[in-house]
Amino acid sequence: MKNMLEPSEQEIREMIQLTTEKIISFLDELAEPVVFDMETVREEAYQASETIPEQQSSLDDILDDLFENKIPYALQTSSPGFMAYIPGGGIFHSGLAELIVKVTNRYVGIDITAPFLNQIETDVLKWFCTMIGYSEKSGGTLTSGGSLANLTAVICARTLIMGDKFSKGTVYASGYVHHSMWKAFHAAGISSSQIRNIKIDTDFRMDIQALEQAIEQDIEAGFTPLMIVATAGSTNTGSVDPLNEIAKIAKRSNAWYHIDAAYGGFFTMTERGKKCLLGIEQADSITLDPHKGLFLPYGTGAFLVKDREDLKKVFSHNADYIPDKTSAHELWDFSEMSLELTRPFRGLGVWLPFKMLGAGTFKKALEEKLELADYFYDCIEKSGDWEIIAKNDLSLSVFRYNHTNYSVDQLNKINRKIINYVNDKGRTILSGTLIDNNFVIRNCILSFRSHKMHVDWLIDDLNEALSELRGQFT
Repeated sequence: MKNMLEPSEQEIREMIQLTTEKIISFLDELAEPVVFDMETVREEAYQASETIPEQQSSLDDILDDLFENKIPYALQTSSPGFMAYIPGGGIFHSGLAELIVKVTNRYVGIDITAPFLNQIETDVLKWFCTMIGYSEKSGGTLTSGGSLANLTAVICARTLIMGDKFSKGTVYASGYVHHSMWKAFHAAGISSSQIRNIKIDTDFRMDIQALEQAIEQDIEAGFTPLMIVATAGSTNTGSVDPLNEIAKIAKRSNAWYHIDAAYGGFFTMTERGKKCLLGIEQADSITLDPHKGLFLPYGTGAFLVKDREDLKKVFSHNADYIPDKTSAHELWDFSEMSLELTRPFRGLGVWLPFKMLGAGTFKKALEEKLELADYFYDCIEKSGDWEIIAKNDLSLSVFRYNHTNYSVDQLNKINRKIINYVNDKGRTILSGTLIDNNFVIRNCILSFRSHKMHVDWLIDDLNEALSELRGQFT
């Protein structure tokens, strides 16, 4: 009797061929506008809920349904015109690595289970540490994304600074820190009364004076500064906190210094990025998101530490069923450096693209994004119709339509209409955010598929929106 769970060689070839054809068609159509009503789609998705399938279905029919009826009706984050949020790239080379990883199914939880693969992942993390400017003492682990990396940072800070007695420890972050940080505080047992939300300055960066004042007040009240979190590329405005100044404050107060560089960290591969992120190497720990700055598919984050021994101090545990180490060589044991035990081989998703394309390809792509952001900024500024709210430190710009004839509420409605008009066209996608109760437009250029032509599309769409909607502004 045939084992249905074990396809034949011919069946494997046929499945891969069918899937390849669908993927190629999908990639060919990425630049084509896909316009639909999301609320209708959400309702239809709810109605399409299925029970457990008892009968077999052909892969051909399943793929047709996926690629025609399901995958297109989603936020088009892979398209070249997607500039709404900080996107996940999805380069094919990393997708190919994922296929290899899932089929070969190797376990990279402890070093002795797959030494060569363990070394590949170690090398990838060493590359990241070098990009940041860390020394050979540094280390880290690949995660599912920035959220788990930020949680790991809080656990490290809590354990290494105050041990089990951290109820009198205080943590500091600006209101523009990513919201995963607030979730990480609570998940790690930090209560709301221990969290200090530091105000931002006029450049949307953490206010140094306010930070120093908050720390002084806490020390006087009998608290211990536990952790300071800076942001290297905020989600709201793309701004980079004053990393050097915060490092000095962290050192004086003996607090753990963490930088969430999920968005901005990989810009250190460029000369401009190095200048903008000067001081990042002083952090005790750093969050990076390769699925942002390295254009990888969603699901690849990284957590780095200045001293990898810190990770072992926090996460090293043993059990009777774990084999003893017998090798004289130091392979990084990721089960002793992270929260995860049974962990997938994430490193190939970075290693394979770098091996195939070379680091210079990624550097050049990041430089292009910075240039495109500057180009967009210059065009918007020259037009006279738009107000720049936050000039791009990196590749994210914040702006809005503004006119003295309108109140704040009216301007908020106008700018929402502009975003809706642009997004309804489907070829470029923007998002909005609130800054001091003002609704503003946010544009982040970070897709490897976005080039000058697509930025020109956006500028044209914005100008068309103004032209079409001007008569409706009330």
